[in-house]
Amino acid sequence: RLLAPPGLRAGLARAVTAEDYARIAERHPAVQRAAAVLRWSGSWYTVHVAVDPLGGADADQALLDEVAQLLEPYRRIGHDLQVTPATPVPLEIELLVCVRPGYLRGHVRAALLDALGARALADGRRGFFHPDNLTFGAPVALSRLVAAATAVAGVESVQVKTFKRLFEPPAGEIEAGLIPVGPLEIARLDNDPNRPEHGTLRLTMRGGR
Repeated sequence: RLLAPPGLRAGLARAVTAEDYARIAERHPAVQRAAAVLRWSGSWYTVHVAVDPLGGADADQALLDEVAQLLEPYRRIGHDLQVTPATPVPLEIELLVCVRPGYLRGHVRAALLDALGARALADGRRGFFHPDNLTFGAPVALSRLVAAATAVAGVESVQVKTFKRLFEPPAGEIEAGLIPVGPLEIARLDNDPNRPEHGTLRLTMRGGR
């Protein structure tokens, strides 16, 4: 049963793998994504299911209770069940940006904030940290961040000064080229001055005019 393909597992009376629990949780119409892990407590397994709701909001208790009720008929005997919100990983990033001659620093800065932001843009593109670009367990790659920044018109070069989890000391993320994210975690960088605890982006602009 553990090796059964997903199409066959979908018809099982019980969830078998952590992936089964996650896919069943995603059947709830208010759930965009879900992830699950099985952890041995010493006497039994506990299934930890994390929920990422539609619309980018945090999962409230009502939704968590509904997902738990949805999962209960599929819960395998001997599995305890815990349903929680996705764990956000707020980031702290600081970039030193060299602007090409002839470009206005203010214009380039505004374009960078859009390109590296968490919003949907007017032309249909999504900012680098838009919630739909981020998912459970996906590390943040330094190379992709730098590529997104240098693709902005007027940017000559980018030097990364800070690249880490917010409120935590550096742990070699720049050297490793990524910020690791756990299986029930989702990276977050809203760069909202009213909610700095949701991630911050600092830009120091040099050159240009």
